[in-house]
Amino acid sequence: DDQTEWIKLPADEKCVHKNWKARVAGYEEALKLFNRLDEKSPEFTKFLGVLKKICTDTNAIAQEKGLDCVLAFVENAHVAGQSCGEVMSAIVTKCLNASRAKTKEKAMEIIMMYIEIDKHEVVQEELMKGLENKQPKVVYACVQAFRNALEGFGPKVISLKPIVKTLPKLLEDRDKTVREETKMLVVEVYRWIGAALKPQLANLKPVQLTELEAEFEKLPPGKPSQTRF
Repeated sequence: DDQTEWIKLPADEKCVHKNWKARVAGYEEALKLFNRLDEKSPEFTKFLGVLKKICTDTNAIAQEKGLDCVLAFVENAHVAGQSCGEVMSAIVTKCLNASRAKTKEKAMEIIMMYIEIDKHEVVQEELMKGLENKQPKVVYACVQAFRNALEGFGPKVISLKPIVKTLPKLLEDRDKTVREETKMLVVEVYRWIGAALKPQLANLKPVQLTELEAEFEKLPPGKPSQTRF
């Protein structure tokens, strides 16, 4: 019987099983394991090659469960950094556009966790690629991730230059949700560098500029951080 055949498998093998119920069981086992292991345990390395597959699980229920276990891996494993490029690329293309809200939330948490463990450059690189994605949902989520990252970590960690370069194009995006989210990102950038942002926005349509200026005015007074931009 197929059911009993997979029950005996180790968690890392269950995680890549063809039966989605087996995968869910594997993800749940792995989650418990990751929260219990010593961070330097060699057990973690068994899962390095599996994480990307977990993020791209084609079953929506399994995918959501799987992200819990990926997050626990990134939080607990000494080797977590090695997985960043692969996992981030999978998250950008396969999780940020998920139909389940919880899946998107968990994907965001994983992104922030990678920044937390000093993988901000790899994260930023994958999010920048996401801004070029053909699906508005992915672009929107990447803009949101940049805003969250800036709010949480500031411009000493998140490099503003490449983001600022893409702002005018994103403000012209044909998708309204992308444009609206980008406005919020512009305001967040302005909060950090103030007037240094204005020359970068000089070519926007006057109506857009007026709208943004109005948002800048609403920001509480205070000196923007003297980040070299």
